Amino acid sequence: MLDYLRRWLTSPWGLAAFLGAACFTASAETLVTLLVDENYPPYAYRAADGSAAGIYPDILRAAEPRLRGYRLKLQPLLWRRALAEVEAGEALALVPPYVRPHERPFIDRYSVPLLEEQVAVFCRQSVLAERPRQRWPDDFYGLRFGINFGSLAPGAAYWQAVERKQILMEEAPGTRSNLQKMMRGRIDCFAFDRISTLGVLADLRRSGRYDEKRDERIAEGPVVNRDTAHVGYTGRDRGRFPFKEDFAAQLDKALEALRDSGEIEKIVRHYTD
Repeated sequence: MLDYLRRWLTSPWGLAAFLGAACFTASAETLVTLLVDENYPPYAYRAADGSAAGIYPDILRAAEPRLRGYRLKLQPLLWRRALAEVEAGEALALVPPYVRPHERPFIDRYSVPLLEEQVAVFCRQSVLAERPRQRWPDDFYGLRFGINFGSLAPGAAYWQAVERKQILMEEAPGTRSNLQKMMRGRIDCFAFDRISTLGVLADLRRSGRYDEKRDERIAEGPVVNRDTAHVGYTGRDRGRFPFKEDFAAQLDKALEALRDSGEIEKIVRHYTD
């Protein structure tokens, strides 16, 4: 029997069959690309070596060993471009959108939550000192806000106020840009994720780019919104990603297991401590 198998493997047709089986086994693991916001520290950002870094990439990498038949490729990208690729059905999913079915109808499935995020208002201290500003967004009418490209973080009431011109708005590429504009008095306030904004502000202070004796002092206002962040999947791929449902179901189970084990909490503490 062994002699027969040896002759069969060394024959042209036997060798071809063996190599074909080997190729099938090697290709059984699907490489899944997820687009990651490259300018959302500490949740997600592009590291110096070009890789995706931050809380959400670390959570996804921790989930990867629990996925059967899939490997992850996390590709950092400008948020607006990532949204466009998912909207066009050219990319499977992006990280980390909030659930916005009306504003983003092209996303037809969301993962279980990665984390809950809090959106807070940050303003020049002189603006917050003028009078009480706790009601959102009414107490902020007449002010000029900065916003990150593609962000919907401030919520529907904010956008209605912008549409009615009760709040003025300027867009910028990211949190760092908006904070620097506030330091120079070019905008009054900025509404975005609290942990992310505080992290960028601390980085600016450490690097000497934010000096409270020289620049406009920035103060934290009220928390105006709470949202959960997810992996958002395109609904316009037209069958381009036939593995989507299986992958999404497996990833949900992996994320739930990480949360139950306390692993997600450990990852967050690594960045916030």
